[in-house]
Amino acid sequence: MKKNKTQDSLLWKINPKGGGQASYLFGTMHVRDLRAFGWLDLAMQYVAECEVFATEFDFSETDSEALSVALELPEGKDLQEWLSPQAWRNLDRYARKKFGSDAETFRHQHPMTVSTALSMAFLLEESAHSLDETLWQHARSLGKSTTGVETFADQLETLRQIPFEMHLKSLTWLLKNYGRHKTRLHKMMQRYADGEIQALYQSAKKDAKGMRKILLYHRNELMARRFAEIAVGQPLFCAVGAGHLAGGKGMLRLLKKAGFTIKPILSGK
Repeated sequence: MKKNKTQDSLLWKINPKGGGQASYLFGTMHVRDLRAFGWLDLAMQYVAECEVFATEFDFSETDSEALSVALELPEGKDLQEWLSPQAWRNLDRYARKKFGSDAETFRHQHPMTVSTALSMAFLLEESAHSLDETLWQHARSLGKSTTGVETFADQLETLRQIPFEMHLKSLTWLLKNYGRHKTRLHKMMQRYADGEIQALYQSAKKDAKGMRKILLYHRNELMARRFAEIAVGQPLFCAVGAGHLAGGKGMLRLLKKAGFTIKPILSGK
């Protein structure tokens, strides 16, 4: 891992206004590829120092049934009816190559589910749990109180606000530009390993396109507010998607505006 510039850190010390115990904000990824785990040992050190551990939502809240309902296709149609013949052929080719199946596997699945599966197929599954789940399990093993700076219901509501057509457009682009998407994903993994939160924010912003308020800015406000509420009373270690940290409307800026002092913790120190 290269030496990080001051602003290039995934882990930040957050001190409340007027003193008090420090809390920590960590940018994470929901992947099992070990390239994302370079900061894990450092993060675990600081999890041990805190009383509360928060992810975006507490994983114990996961409601698979509610998620399935939110990801149902519009009534009476299957995915092939929404895709062009060429896009469906591309899906069939990639399904055979990556999963040893065919497009039929995805016929009744939501475009977001398919996009996620195709993206994850580029990354290795070297860990039993994703990075954020690994941290959550570690916090539980230490007896830490766990919570979320969002709720599972909040995340479902965000999902409902994204038009189906936008999910479809994203999947169509991916099926047409699979090679470019692979290159972009691997670049993102490298940027994450190097702690380049500005670049990760720009990537998240680009992905959100016309939905930045819903996918990024409103969520950042909610998560920063919830972080502040917890951190005022007890030391908190909070792990959220790395794209939420940087930027003028990112969590770090919002916490600074709320009176907290923020300081990067550099890897290798």
